[in-house]
Amino acid sequence: MYAISGYTLYLLHREYKDFVARRHHFLSQPYVQQYSVVIHDLPKQLRTCESLTTYLNHLFPNAIHSVVVAVDCKQLEKLVAKRSHYRCKLERALTQWTQSGRNNHRPVHLVKSRGTTVDAIDYFGTKLDRLNYRIQVDIDELETRQKHLYEAMADNCLEDASCVSDPDIERSQSQNHIKMPQTSTPMKPTSRPLQQIEGETKYLLALMRPTAFVTFRTLLGTHMAQQLLQTSKPTKMLIEAAPCACDINWENLGLKVHVRNTLQLVARYLTIGIVLFWTVPSTVVTSFSSVESLRKLIPALGPTFVTYPWLEGLFKQLTPLGLVIMTALAPVMFTLISRREGHLSEPQIQTSLLHKLVYFQFTQIFAVSVVVGSVLDSLGALVDNPVSAITMLAKAIPAQAASFMSYLIVKTSLGLTMELFRVGPIVVGVLFSVLAPKSTPRDRAAKWCGLAPASEPGVLPYSQNLPDYFLAILLTLTFCPMSPVLCYFAYGFFVVSDVVFRRQLLFVYNPALNSTGLCWHPMYNFVIASLVVAQLTLLGVLSLKKAPGPVVAAAVLPFLTLFAHVNILNLYPRTATYLPLLDCVRIDQHRRYGHHITDFPKDNYVQPAMLARTPLQPEYPPSHASGINGSDGDLNIAVAPSNALRDERDKDELGMYFLSD
Repeated sequence: MYAISGYTLYLLHREYKDFVARRHHFLSQPYVQQYSVVIHDLPKQLRTCESLTTYLNHLFPNAIHSVVVAVDCKQLEKLVAKRSHYRCKLERALTQWTQSGRNNHRPVHLVKSRGTTVDAIDYFGTKLDRLNYRIQVDIDELETRQKHLYEAMADNCLEDASCVSDPDIERSQSQNHIKMPQTSTPMKPTSRPLQQIEGETKYLLALMRPTAFVTFRTLLGTHMAQQLLQTSKPTKMLIEAAPCACDINWENLGLKVHVRNTLQLVARYLTIGIVLFWTVPSTVVTSFSSVESLRKLIPALGPTFVTYPWLEGLFKQLTPLGLVIMTALAPVMFTLISRREGHLSEPQIQTSLLHKLVYFQFTQIFAVSVVVGSVLDSLGALVDNPVSAITMLAKAIPAQAASFMSYLIVKTSLGLTMELFRVGPIVVGVLFSVLAPKSTPRDRAAKWCGLAPASEPGVLPYSQNLPDYFLAILLTLTFCPMSPVLCYFAYGFFVVSDVVFRRQLLFVYNPALNSTGLCWHPMYNFVIASLVVAQLTLLGVLSLKKAPGPVVAAAVLPFLTLFAHVNILNLYPRTATYLPLLDCVRIDQHRRYGHHITDFPKDNYVQPAMLARTPLQPEYPPSHASGINGSDGDLNIAVAPSNALRDERDKDELGMYFLSD
């Protein structure tokens, strides 16, 4: 066990060094994500782009590229979603009418609120036109409110940011330092009362969220901002590296630290409850592996097993198959929980899901299998002598090797085969092709009710696959000194997995370029934990022996492992988190004469709803337009109503869509 533990720690140390090198290579890339940070829990005086820019320019002169403060635009997001919905409806109506080839049979739509049928093209075109105008007006209004908020707040050097570190100044500033911004001409004193200005400021502050994205011009400024302490308040100005804009979960943007901590605490307790509740069906499934235990618990099954001896082998195979099926259901539940924990980006959500699935598999597959197998076999003796539970567990763990071998065989032969032939995505794709609307190209490419076409594989779900390999590592380390035969099955599982997933990553899945390596740290901790569990298990088994030498030698091993673990944690995690400042300076000097930094878009981290100003227009297949309207083959469809039709509809809005019933 000393050799296995030493080799495992050597591999972890080598992999950690390789991870640091790859992480630094990723952090040095010339992309906007590497030059950006996200600031959580901004104080009220810094919740405008102008005031936050002023504050950052004093800390990092000439290093700020752009600042984006999040706004509360839930109503606008609903309008944008509704507009996309009506565009899809209009495209379906246009496609249906185009494919029919008959101009006098236009598609109709049932308005449920009035119980009447209307011209679908005319109805959805009007809705889309109105939403285009409404969204433009709302965006202009939000931008105007942000300007008014800045005008209602102080803009006198660092007075805006003084509240960050001094609570007394924050209170006095909110009471005495509210003034108009400085301009090129002298400002005239305002004639409005102070209470009115404060009321307007509070009203406008409700619009801003306490989160901002800052893009720097240099890597040096980016990593200095992440490592510097901004305030003495532990819940203000929390800075971390910004995720990729395409991975941001915009629904969780702007949540305060107390809200995020509360959501994560509730999710943690909910996860514990699910794991404990799931123990009941796992216990039932695990009990199938011990036919003798079933005969003791249910004596009526004895004659059945005698009459049909093949049932004994069937019941033994039901345990690994049932555990695999139950494991496949866990990601669905834990994904829903992880998405409601307040995480800002998709990689953070997947990392949280990885933690939950690892705890789930360790509890349900490893711990429950060992405990249930020993308890069912020695239930009477355990009631008479509870202290004998330790001895029973030490004896039961080697006896569970056959069950875990069957589990690895099922994962290799069934799980990896289904992954290779993509059985799950094909089934989902068939359901999508049968149930989802597919009249337009947009419908055929978009998801529908969680279903997606098989031609859209997405990225590899690392958080759902890595727990299986954690369990395989745990089983290998635990049983290699007690049942070495299991190592061959684990080796086969890893070899086949390498072949299958290497092929899938190269030819099937989309590459995940912005995961930032968040899964490495939990996987490293899980491997260390599995090594300690294996060492403690061996210690329990050796404690049954009368010789004290092996017990003492095994007792020292966990302490040596923890010592090596602490040494690695003191060396590499911080090194892997940030790029060294000297490297930042060297890279910045090398890129000084390049123009890619100034070419970064300033709206990269603006909320998508705030960028939806451009009106949407329907897209319909022009191939069906030939011969529909006139000899030239042009399809003349008035999506937006004409002015005369607008006037007529304004006079009688209820009757404007009526058709013959």
